[in-house]
Amino acid sequence: MKTRTAFLVVTLGLASLGSAFAGGSGAPLAQGNPQTSGVTTADTSNNTDILAMEVSTMSNLTEILTSQLALQKSQNAAVRAYAQRMITEHTAAQQKLNAIASAKGVRLTDKPGADQRLQYNKLATLTGAEFDRMYIMVQVMGHDMTLKLVDTYLTIGRDPQGLAYAREMRPAIAMHLRDAQAIQQQLGQ
Repeated sequence: MKTRTAFLVVTLGLASLGSAFAGGSGAPLAQGNPQTSGVTTADTSNNTDILAMEVSTMSNLTEILTSQLALQKSQNAAVRAYAQRMITEHTAAQQKLNAIASAKGVRLTDKPGADQRLQYNKLATLTGAEFDRMYIMVQVMGHDMTLKLVDTYLTIGRDPQGLAYAREMRPAIAMHLRDAQAIQQQLGQ
C-alpha cells in the first residue's frame, strides 16, 4: 500500500510537470517581474520557454531537498553518494538557470510545486531500507520524466539560452537516470 501511495504521489507530480510543457506559446520571454508578490513569471505566462525554466527549477529544487533528506535518513553508502551528487549537480544547474532567468527578467519559483512537496512529505515518513527504495524509485521516475520533458522542450522551445541550457543538462539527466537505475538494481527493486 505504501508503494502504491507513493507511486500515486510521484505520478501526480510528474503529470503536472508534463502539463506545463503542453500549452506554451512561442512568444518572446516576458520582461520584468510580475507585480504580485510571491507570483512567479510562469504563474502569469503560458510561454513555453518560461514554463520550461519553471519546471526545471522545481525539478532542481526537489532533487536538492529530497537528496538532503536522503543524507539525513539513509545509511546506504551508494544512496548517500548519489544524494550528495544530486545536491551538488542540481545546485550548480539551478545557479546557471537562475542567471539565465535573471538576465531575461524572469522570476522563478523558490520552492518545489505542491505535488513535489507532498512527495517529500511522504519520503520523510519512511526509514531504513524502505526509505532507500522509495528515494531511488522517485529518482528513477523523476529523472525519466525530466529527460522526456527536456526532449520535448528541445523540439518546441524558441529561446536560444533556454535551449542551450537544456542541451547542456540533458547528458547529466540521462546519467542521473542510469545511475539511479543501477542503485535500484542493487537494492533489489
